[in-house]
Amino acid sequence: MDAEQFFKPEMVTVLQHIQQGHEKEARAALTDGQDLNIHGDEDITPLLWLILQQDKAAVALALKLGADANFKRANGDNAITAVAGNEDTDWLKMLLEAGGDPNSVDRNQEPALFQAVGEGNKEAVEILLDHDADVNAVDGPGSNALQYAAAINDFEMVYFLLQHGADFTHSNDTGADLAWNIHKKLSRGLVSSSSDNYEWLMKSKQFIEEKGVSFPPLSPKEVRAIWAKEGKPGY
Repeated sequence: MDAEQFFKPEMVTVLQHIQQGHEKEARAALTDGQDLNIHGDEDITPLLWLILQQDKAAVALALKLGADANFKRANGDNAITAVAGNEDTDWLKMLLEAGGDPNSVDRNQEPALFQAVGEGNKEAVEILLDHDADVNAVDGPGSNALQYAAAINDFEMVYFLLQHGADFTHSNDTGADLAWNIHKKLSRGLVSSSSDNYEWLMKSKQFIEEKGVSFPPLSPKEVRAIWAKEGKPGY
């Protein structure tokens, strides 16, 4: 995908300078009125375009020249959410070290942590947490990354997040918590007892039981009824 498809000629020239490592020329063009934090056609930004070229040196130079790792596309995505689940975690490190927000959210109101969790990328999860990502940040429906990992049946990730302080007592907007998710999967036979995932599920169950959680847990319906009695808004 050529830069000419998305940007005006002046920005194309800036991007060419950046890709060629011509910092002086690129900086001069930026001083003369060009801006790396713009939306091109199809809502692409110069930084995202460079990332799509898989050009790390160019991305590093663009960040040095003022490209904002937090600059959002019109749909709400930014560079952090774009790379958070990438197998090559150098991209994520580079953007975070340039001031990227580890708690960035995407167009679906999912924190960047969810992208890493969704890809089963524990290294990316650790990088985000090491840069102060909130392990208990929630998505639109109020689930945290722990609940998201359970929802996609990745109990190795669930256990990993538990080891990193994820809140297993948190209930999402439906009233479901991790214990309910585990109970549901066990009672309905949704995880094969011969699978590695089952072992991680049972380790996760044991972990929260040792922290005082009882099984069977309250159902989401029962939790919502309690919330209603307590006068919680919306219930």
